[in-house]
Amino acid sequence: MSKRHRHLEFEINLIPAIDLLSVCICFLLLTAVWLHVGALNVKQAVGGQPASETAKKPTVWAQINGVGDVQIDVRDSRVSAKLAKAKIEGKNGKPDLEALASFAGALKAAEPELTTVLIQPQAATLYEDIIDLMDSFKKQGLIDLGVSPL
Repeated sequence: MSKRHRHLEFEINLIPAIDLLSVCICFLLLTAVWLHVGALNVKQAVGGQPASETAKKPTVWAQINGVGDVQIDVRDSRVSAKLAKAKIEGKNGKPDLEALASFAGALKAAEPELTTVLIQPQAATLYEDIIDLMDSFKKQGLIDLGVSPL
């Protein structure tokens, strides 16, 4: 009885695998053109350093609720009591950005060293309202922005 010798060497056809990978790479390169990345430079304004090393600088705390009302509280500043605490009523469920911009301009004129704003949203606050609020403050020269967690 003779044993049949099987052919143990076989070849894997890599052409279909290479074709599939080349199609995936082409798809990746074509879709990367449509990707638009937007970023807003936001730094941690509070809590990144020990309290002993922190210099007292004026800070604006802005609390925004779900109907667009913004409560402003200025801390560690020499501004008048009228500017230190204010409430800007919302319009149609949105923040009144014009009134906020004029108030922020008055704050910046009264306290030129003022650059830090911390926004405290409530759970019902819309994300776009927070971004609009940040844009409004940034246009007035208040560039160190932060959002406190809920």
